[in-house]
Amino acid sequence: MLVGEAPRLEPVRKAIRTLGKHMQRVVQRWTSTYTNARLEGMSSLFQAARGRARGYRNDETFIGMIYLIGSPAGSMMKST
Repeated sequence: MLVGEAPRLEPVRKAIRTLGKHMQRVVQRWTSTYTNARLEGMSSLFQAARGRARGYRNDETFIGMIYLIGSPAGSMMKST
């Protein structure tokens, strides 16, 4: 039996097939100058708002909290 035909290597062969299938996107990602930093920043705003809006039951309060945290007015409303 050849090493390449070993059943234990099936996960490796599957990974190579998947990489070949998505090769264009993989190369595009590595050559791109874009990052997901903006998305991560927005996610942190949502997490902070969720932490501050505990106990409120409506979506309007949650959305309002996101706007207050993300806007320049949010920095004016911080406690000193």
